[in-house]
Amino acid sequence: MSHSQPRQEENKYNRIEVPRGSEYWIVLPDGTRVWLNAATELKYPVAFHAKERRVYLKGEAYFEVAPDKNRPFYVETEEVKIRVLGTVFDVKAYPRYSPDVILYQGRVNVSHTKRNQSKEMHPGEQISLDKQGKLQLKRVDTEKRKGWAENEFSFDNTDLRQVMQDIGSWYNISIVFRSRPLLDERIYFHINRQLPVNTVLDALNDLKIAQFTMKEGKI
Repeated sequence: MSHSQPRQEENKYNRIEVPRGSEYWIVLPDGTRVWLNAATELKYPVAFHAKERRVYLKGEAYFEVAPDKNRPFYVETEEVKIRVLGTVFDVKAYPRYSPDVILYQGRVNVSHTKRNQSKEMHPGEQISLDKQGKLQLKRVDTEKRKGWAENEFSFDNTDLRQVMQDIGSWYNISIVFRSRPLLDERIYFHINRQLPVNTVLDALNDLKIAQFTMKEGKI
């Protein structure tokens, strides 16, 4: 776990920046619990507004929102915005990658920050952006996504581009691809995140989809 401490901004916001290779757990002023993944930034007010609760996210976070029917909870990212009263969900919104939201409990409404488009989610569903930037809703196995919050890499039918982004972010290592078509290969892969990176690469190589090596501090 990271030992980062929230730092206060002049306009009475706290900002947490979680470095690569770390995680961070925090309780917000309303009692909402948040797990922050590696390379993630969360900005939240020192005291929530009387009519709403609003936070700003870059990266990935798992939220257990404290119920409050009179104050909706909002998570804003660069491309999507989530509105909720009290629920459990995961938001992935790293810069330069397509964002997605997975709902575990309750109901949320997800809207596009730049388009007049929104969808309501129910437990067991995922919303992501397609190549045209439209919101897409589908059913997923939510238990598979919880892996990062339980200290493991957990990928099920995930493209290699996303897999290597997560591994690179966790170990703070750059990834160099020699074969672009391999980026779209989809894999199933589960392993403890506390293992050395070479052990993880050996396990990936056992899948015989691609060859991964460490050279000059890069994969």
